[in-house]
Amino acid sequence: MSTASIALGQVARLAFKDESGAYGTPASGNYQYGFYYKSSLRETKPIEADPIIGAGYNNFRDATPPAPALSEHGGSLELPVCLNQIGDWLKLLLGAPQTSGATNFVHAFTSGALTLPTRTIELNPIAGDFRQHVSCAAKSFSFDVADANGYQRATLDLLGQGENLLGSSGAGTPTAARAYDPVKATGGAVLFGGVAVGVLLSAKFQYETGLSQDRYVDASAKFGASILAEQASLTGELRVRYTSAAFDTAAVNETDQSLEFNFVKSANNSLTFLAPATRLARAGVAIEGPGGIEQTISFRCAQTAGAPMLTATLKNQIASY
Repeated sequence: MSTASIALGQVARLAFKDESGAYGTPASGNYQYGFYYKSSLRETKPIEADPIIGAGYNNFRDATPPAPALSEHGGSLELPVCLNQIGDWLKLLLGAPQTSGATNFVHAFTSGALTLPTRTIELNPIAGDFRQHVSCAAKSFSFDVADANGYQRATLDLLGQGENLLGSSGAGTPTAARAYDPVKATGGAVLFGGVAVGVLLSAKFQYETGLSQDRYVDASAKFGASILAEQASLTGELRVRYTSAAFDTAAVNETDQSLEFNFVKSANNSLTFLAPATRLARAGVAIEGPGGIEQTISFRCAQTAGAPMLTATLKNQIASY
């Protein structure tokens, strides 16, 4: 006899397509396959107690039947920073890019859009089980930079309208995933004020879209709309080996500088995140013993009169997203 069959993450496929209809309407037509490391995207619905009195049940002490509750839908995708596919997710985060070039293309994604796209994402964990996540919108995008093993990863947090359980795929005939072109975890560089942070031990980057969800009185337990109700934000931190008071001086003077996160494989294959106005928080110096001294310095970014808060420039051979 053979071994028992179990559901395995390694065979779970993901397909996606941008939506063009009303909120809560799945995308139609042929989707595109994508790759990922982890997914926590799901719809949950708790069971609420309903302690009704005088309903004539068996006794007065046991619980009465439960009541329905509201659905919650969202989760995260852990993604490789692949220089071909990452543009699909940056489009969800920032909107469609401005693209230039021929053969070698430059895609400029900028923050500040008044609306962002929604996307249907279908996950297929086992045969005959297709989980259609409808009207997914980007809530945040984050990554850590460190001298580490493997390839660079990023986490995309999503909120959606709901999850449909299908017995057959709603993704049509999906096109193949884009060619896999990942960036090594050691391939990142961080520049502050145009100069590489040479004593950098690690860095964190987090962009928040300001997304929230509305519930309407519409005879549904699901969300009625995703809205950009708050300002977007870009924050993070730099963990450095302490060598001088330069970062504290910049913080004291409230001096805004450019901050860049670069992932470069070649002149025509790279990804750069540029924040033109970044302000450091004063961190001080904590001496915790005879060993080396470190600083963890928080930063917050803003737009300027002439530039958005964030520009992500992607160079590759993909014509459009």
